[in-house]
Amino acid sequence: MILESRSIIFSDEELFVALRPILDARGMAADLPVRTISARSNEDGEVSATIEMTDGSDPVVVESGELGPAVLNHCIDQGIPLPRGSYKELAIRGDHVALIVRLETGSIQSEVDEDEE
Repeated sequence: MILESRSIIFSDEELFVALRPILDARGMAADLPVRTISARSNEDGEVSATIEMTDGSDPVVVESGELGPAVLNHCIDQGIPLPRGSYKELAIRGDHVALIVRLETGSIQSEVDEDEE
């Protein structure tokens, strides 16, 4: 069996675009005074993103339950191919959120019939 793995790494700017529908649903203005976006993984491996503002207002935290679908939908909107049967998970790569896509292909059986050896 062959395991293919891809990492789709989001820049802070691209992550903000991916999170925009969540922020809109929370009633936040399109012109948020964003200072930084940081990502972290907790002890259970759950990834979250925190948006800090320049105006000192409370940071906005997006937990993995919302973050995963947001980055997945953003990939679909951008035409990034995501195999339907693949395993998808969020991870941290460097300082950024990454969508890891894993796909198993092939078989574990040999092409050579055991009787032919």
